[in-house]
Amino acid sequence: MTRAKVIRQALVKQRSPAEQVVLLVLLVAFPTAVRALVDPGTSALPFLTYWPSILIGALLLDTAYAVLVACIAAIVSQRLFGGGAWFAVIDPMRAAFFLMFCFSAGLILATGSALRGAVRELDALHEQAEGFNRELRHRVRNMLTIVQALASRGPKADNPLDFYREFSSRLEGLAQASDLLRIGTETEGRLPEIAERTLEPFGRRTRLKLSGDPVILPDRTCIPLIMALHELATNAVKHGAWSDDQGLVELTWFLAVDGRSLYILWKEQGGPPVSSPSREGVGTRLLMPQPGLDAVELNFDRRGVWCEIMVEGARPVDEQSQPQGRMPELR
Repeated sequence: MTRAKVIRQALVKQRSPAEQVVLLVLLVAFPTAVRALVDPGTSALPFLTYWPSILIGALLLDTAYAVLVACIAAIVSQRLFGGGAWFAVIDPMRAAFFLMFCFSAGLILATGSALRGAVRELDALHEQAEGFNRELRHRVRNMLTIVQALASRGPKADNPLDFYREFSSRLEGLAQASDLLRIGTETEGRLPEIAERTLEPFGRRTRLKLSGDPVILPDRTCIPLIMALHELATNAVKHGAWSDDQGLVELTWFLAVDGRSLYILWKEQGGPPVSSPSREGVGTRLLMPQPGLDAVELNFDRRGVWCEIMVEGARPVDEQSQPQGRMPELR
């Protein structure tokens, strides 16, 4: 461990009252013992060995405890090494020295407290940056995994042009999903916001019904769920309920009694008859259990596709923490 890291940890550590009292006693006792060994008499500068203690106290202790260090050290040093109490005899010289001491001690305390505050702010910014970096690495790994899954569709494409079109469409959906999650500002994905913003570009607001209480999704679920909803909506436009003028889509969700298992149901109705796909493409793979989507059941019912997704780790949204100015629910 480097010296700089040791100093930083000492300055940012939050100490209990008991720990601060112990440090206060040590910061007074140690310079007292040193002064007694060097000059047990009453020569000049009785407070000389206590100045470093005030600075250390300002850096390591809360302000109230640091002020106590200065006050107790002043009393002890004057009593033991200064020839008695401060104002045993009141004269202009003693008053001037007392004011000089108060000014010097106050300046040291203010400087130390400011340095400690600056180090704590820098440490908080460092921790925040590390959190952003961890989140960015996690997001990039997820992106690469999804891109790899998208690219695996290539060998089954009828021709390079079909592969290019489908691959480009999937990448565009992935880009839209990424735009919904801004690192460092909205790291939490929420329903219904995620569903609203994912499905809005498909232009089927009047033929989409969302139903469910607001919930917060675990971070690992956001992108896989957005991609799954994007895939379901794409299929609905191409082949399902949104491919004609009659079909409707219902998207409902609810938390189980355990308060953590979230069930999401996509249900199409009123569209053309549905048949199972002749082959499994990358879209189907986006609608399979994977990290973030703990269970997925996809059914090509003739009356309309339905898909049930189960997510672990979701939690209800506290009304006081709901974002302001959100988009109106799609009905």
